[in-house]
Amino acid sequence: MNDLNYGSQKTQNYSNYPGTNDFGGNASGLHFNDYFKILKNRIGIILTIFLLTTITGYVVTFHYLKKIYASTAQVSILKQNRDIEVFKGNDSFFDPVYFASQIELIRSKEILYKVIEKLDLQKVWGRQLTQSDYLLPIDQAYDLFRFKKMELDVKRGTYVIEILVYSENSAEAAKIANTVAETYIDWRKNEETFKYQRGLDNLSQQVEKQREDVKKSRDAVEELRKTYGLDIVAGSAKDQQLNDAELQRKTTRLEELKSDMIARRVRYDQLEKLPADKLIDTLPALGLEDSNLTSIRQSQLGIEAEVSKIKNSGLGEDHPRVQSLEAQAKKLKEQVDSLVEGKRNALAIDLKVSEAKASELEQEVKSLTATVRSERSAKLAPFIEAQEEAERKQNILDALEVRFRQEKAETKIEGDPVKMISPASAAEYPVKPRKLLNMALSVFIGLAIGILSAFFIEYLDTSVKTMSDVEKVLGLPVLAVIPSGVKALNKPNEDPDYTESYRILRAKMNLEDETLQGACITALSGGPGEGKSTTLFNLAVVCAQAGQRVALIDADLRRPSVHKNARIQNTMGVADLIQDNSLDPLSLIFQTEIPNLFVMSAGEMPSEQLGAFNAVRLRQILASLKSAYDVVFIDSPPILGVSDGSTIAREVDQIILVIQHRRYPRDISLRAKKAVEEVNPRISGVVLNSVAVNSDEAYYYYSSYSSYGKKKKKTKNNFLGKISAKANTENNETTSSDQF
Repeated sequence: MNDLNYGSQKTQNYSNYPGTNDFGGNASGLHFNDYFKILKNRIGIILTIFLLTTITGYVVTFHYLKKIYASTAQVSILKQNRDIEVFKGNDSFFDPVYFASQIELIRSKEILYKVIEKLDLQKVWGRQLTQSDYLLPIDQAYDLFRFKKMELDVKRGTYVIEILVYSENSAEAAKIANTVAETYIDWRKNEETFKYQRGLDNLSQQVEKQREDVKKSRDAVEELRKTYGLDIVAGSAKDQQLNDAELQRKTTRLEELKSDMIARRVRYDQLEKLPADKLIDTLPALGLEDSNLTSIRQSQLGIEAEVSKIKNSGLGEDHPRVQSLEAQAKKLKEQVDSLVEGKRNALAIDLKVSEAKASELEQEVKSLTATVRSERSAKLAPFIEAQEEAERKQNILDALEVRFRQEKAETKIEGDPVKMISPASAAEYPVKPRKLLNMALSVFIGLAIGILSAFFIEYLDTSVKTMSDVEKVLGLPVLAVIPSGVKALNKPNEDPDYTESYRILRAKMNLEDETLQGACITALSGGPGEGKSTTLFNLAVVCAQAGQRVALIDADLRRPSVHKNARIQNTMGVADLIQDNSLDPLSLIFQTEIPNLFVMSAGEMPSEQLGAFNAVRLRQILASLKSAYDVVFIDSPPILGVSDGSTIAREVDQIILVIQHRRYPRDISLRAKKAVEEVNPRISGVVLNSVAVNSDEAYYYYSSYSSYGKKKKKTKNNFLGKISAKANTENNETTSSDQF
């Protein structure tokens, strides 16, 4: 036994091998083929998740999601400014601020509350939401209407606003959209009529006031004529006395300034009463548009719209984004108010300047009149001045009456401020759910989740996957790779393909060496079900087939299995030898159907005595068998959790560590190795068991070399053989899961 330290001599430190990492791959990272292998190994999980997600998407889309219909009503808006009709401006330009204001107006409670009341939407939507006669509060109905049921849009570069309404009923969607448009049209008509009437009433008041002034002036002229007893015609008197061209020119200019001053005063009085937003809408019509003011207001409206959108998405008042936007909107509003106030001040200053100019020119006219008066007769001068004053006031009255009649006529020509150009109609097909889009997303999401799950499960899987894992983590060589689906070689002349794997194991352990004659060998594993008993039994069979006398001892007293593989009765065996020192070990070993293979069963040990496994007696038993047989194999319980495994490991000459492919975490195998080394460092290497060589390309050559040199069977036999092999594999997997 000069080479009993075979395992320790062959063991190498594979942790220092270049080109390996914790996953058994190249240090430079996984190759594309590695990713493909992961997907291939996890194809079942990927397909399961993919099908579940796709089917779920289909069921939800076609059976659970409600059909939503959309109807659109289009209205054309004509911008009108009738607050002050005296100052008619050009309304032909496109004003984005004005149209943004109209959109907010349509969304306002002023309009939507009326629509809700007209169509009794509180009851309709309450029934849809609760399936009962619940009356939805009007505030909740308004929020549902504005943020869920309706969308508004201005067609860029046009005067058209689209009112889009969603509903589960196509007829209801069309009815609501048309009602919103009609309600808005009625409101605009009433508002424009009110604005027009207010301006017209103001103009009428100015006409009446001017008419009274004209009457007073004419009465004064008549009074002077009677006082001075004048019997002349005004025109002839003026022709005789007032031929001073300078006085005439300045008098005419004074009349123009006073007319302009009156117009500015009317404009200022009206604009001073207007709110800031209406004043901004009025400025372009007066030719006083401020591009900076318009830009700031657009920014303000945009931010307010974004705040409404964010709140609609579910964010509360305390959200930092909402508070930041509201602070910006407040700052912009302050700037708008400041600019509007500046406009008011500018109009006031403009009025004062106009009044100052008129006052100054009036003083000049009075001075010039006094000069002319001195040149006239004392009686005629006051009369002529009074007559001229009356004529000036009459001219102003005529101008106001012309504007009054013009405004009344133009109002009839202008027409309605809003027109319905495209009423909504019931949609034939729903807009939601979008079936093709939903199914495409389901397919994509299912595939993505399946692939991610495959990689995630692979990441969480810390079991032994490759030979590099064994060599890297355990620092032990891989002696053999045993394919999945193997069974015990318990029939004479049986030679399935996987038998070659055990012959390779025998060759690598150098069991043919004469110096190893009589060696005692065991197979250990970290946990149950890793196939060590089947591995040891089949290794014993191939040694017996090679002509060696082999003894196989079942020392797994807790869960014996050797007698099942050897197809003998578990009568007397190791348990009896441990309890009775007088028994001869050679008397309890039996010949099997396999030539040269002798088996000692475990026997039956009372449960209360299972912990009394005697190391001294075991050493005596093994010594008797070594002298009688070429190789002695002893089956053992797992090394972890059972003391018998450590006792057996201490008494043998060589140890094989069996690890099942992709079963236990690597830590289990590492602990098993350390537990063995604590009692016996003679570990020959590792047998990687139950490897799916047909599906894992890394082990493909292990499934192909075993049939090297064998003749292929006929197609029919191959087909039947595959069916039989599949059945045997399933049966063996069931049997192997009960073995240690």
